Amino acid sequence: MIPPIEQHRPGPGARAAARLGGKVPVLDTTRLQLRGPRIYDFGAFAAILCSDRAEYMGGPLSRPEAWAEFANYTALWMLHGHGLWTIDCQFGPSCGFVLLGYEYDDPEAELGVFLTEDAEGQGFAQEAAEAVRTYAFETLDWESVVSYVDASNTRCVALMERLGAFRDAQSEAAMGRGTLVFRHVPAGGGA
Repeated sequence: MIPPIEQHRPGPGARAAARLGGKVPVLDTTRLQLRGPRIYDFGAFAAILCSDRAEYMGGPLSRPEAWAEFANYTALWMLHGHGLWTIDCQFGPSCGFVLLGYEYDDPEAELGVFLTEDAEGQGFAQEAAEAVRTYAFETLDWESVVSYVDASNTRCVALMERLGAFRDAQSEAAMGRGTLVFRHVPAGGGA
């Protein structure tokens, strides 16, 4: 049974949520659309976070823990003006998520991306990360953003290298928990 909190309930509340969600910037790339999360995206979010796919993100999580993450990342839009986008790709909606946001104890906003199994290996993570990074630099006028990466997550390390991010030793030392910190800067921003 799906808990009531995860269920879409038509009516005035749902319409208000749709209006709020419509305020989240939509980013279109060649093959993707990044849009604000909706209640029906949680199934794909939970499928990732409640499985072994979340190995490098503190998971697998329980479904209530995944809901708390989903709600936190979505609420960032109202609190900070950035947050979680749902990735819709060529073959369907909710094929992944990209975040410009915070975990509670993060010292800086993070750029993170995670995909469903079906969406992996097609360059979607890089395409989504590039779009959100451009948004951070050009729309939010940020000077940098970081990605926190588990050292054993070789696929993500390779993605960060393809994105041109560089390791930030000072931030890694400050984190003090063996996390790699990749810093993204605007083109010409230098390492």
